[in-house]
Amino acid sequence: MLRLRTTRSPSQQRKQTPKVQILHETAAAPDGVKQTGEAPSAADAPATASASASRGWTAASLWVQSPQWDVFWLLSGLWAPLLILFLYWGLSHSTTNATDSIEFTATVTGVAVLYFPLALLHRISTTYAVLGTPILREELRKEPRHYLHIPLLIVVGSIGLSLCAVFDSMYAFMPGDRGQLWAFFVLAYVMILWEAWHFCAQEFGVLSIYRIRAEQFDKADKRFDRTFTVVLMLGVNGLLYLRFGFSDHCQVLLYGTPLQGCQAGFLTPLGDLAFAAGTLLLGYALLREWRHPHRSLPKLVYYALVGGHSIFLYFLPQALGVFFLTNVVHHWMVAVALFGRVLHRSTTGAPLATRIASALKPLAWLALATLFYLFFGSLEKAGNLAPVPPPNWFQGSSVPAKLLAGLVIGIFFSLNFLHYYYDRCLYRFSHPAIRAKVGPLLLERR
Repeated sequence: MLRLRTTRSPSQQRKQTPKVQILHETAAAPDGVKQTGEAPSAADAPATASASASRGWTAASLWVQSPQWDVFWLLSGLWAPLLILFLYWGLSHSTTNATDSIEFTATVTGVAVLYFPLALLHRISTTYAVLGTPILREELRKEPRHYLHIPLLIVVGSIGLSLCAVFDSMYAFMPGDRGQLWAFFVLAYVMILWEAWHFCAQEFGVLSIYRIRAEQFDKADKRFDRTFTVVLMLGVNGLLYLRFGFSDHCQVLLYGTPLQGCQAGFLTPLGDLAFAAGTLLLGYALLREWRHPHRSLPKLVYYALVGGHSIFLYFLPQALGVFFLTNVVHHWMVAVALFGRVLHRSTTGAPLATRIASALKPLAWLALATLFYLFFGSLEKAGNLAPVPPPNWFQGSSVPAKLLAGLVIGIFFSLNFLHYYYDRCLYRFSHPAIRAKVGPLLLERR
């Protein structure tokens, strides 16, 4: 922990304030990846106020790596869906019966399937970074409870609940379908809620990186970014999911309740009201950033990207492939980009053989994960919560077959939960060791 010496004069202490503020600004924010902006290196602090004032709002120092790199990786949630819409528009105008012969959602989703390796790499990225690299190896020895014991409990709990779901009749203790499938619903609820929080945390974290790059050190800026992401990612999008009938959310969250299958009624005006409130908040965010004395073009564009999730979802509710690109694929791209940046910089200056091995090891993990997903894909309920499985869904199967199915389903859920958990571990910049070891890899400019 950085401390100020009492022998310094007040003027000297004031000169150090920006550095201290960056290093001590703890991540009192949503979980996750990307609370990165909360702890940059002292090398990123402004040298003088005049240097900050003279810097333009499009300066290269405002981007994480470079304008080209940021646009491709971090801002893909804007250009990817717009590109698909443009291609579809061109196709529909060049072919007379394109609108009738091409199913829009299926077409875009088909393109998105090409991102399967990216999805898996994103899923194993932070788990690999924590367990498979020397970046936090010392912390694993110092804090085994945090980095090893709790994750082990997550794995055991996921597999145990999956076995209860597979042997549903044996462990059912309540009447009705929900009573027989209680273990599945526990896993599904945790999955939906933790995933939503995880997505929200990433958007807040990237905004935090851009906020620090722009030298926006006022606590009000941090509070606004947190409020902006929570309201849009959890509030507005959550209501729109229910209004437009996203199967994973509606079929699971509303299963067995009077609201099951309800796609209209009070959900329609509630969704409209949420979207209107989110649009106003987005407009205020853009105006606020434009008028900010330390305004930043990449941060302003990222506000538009986060608000774009709701806009695409509201105006194109049937084109789920477009929303998939702007929300899910974008999430993968950001995760892989920041993971790659940390991994690459952790081997800077190392022998060539070490750098090659460092690049190949995550690919080996990816190959194993790909084989597992391809071989057991029919059991991946973690990625396909809907439709809700019927009671006694493994009725008639042998005990060994049920044990294998429960084990595999539990591993699928574990991979997701471990990703959420280790994502928080790797980018938890309220922790001094993370600030010291991961912060410079992610945030220092070289």
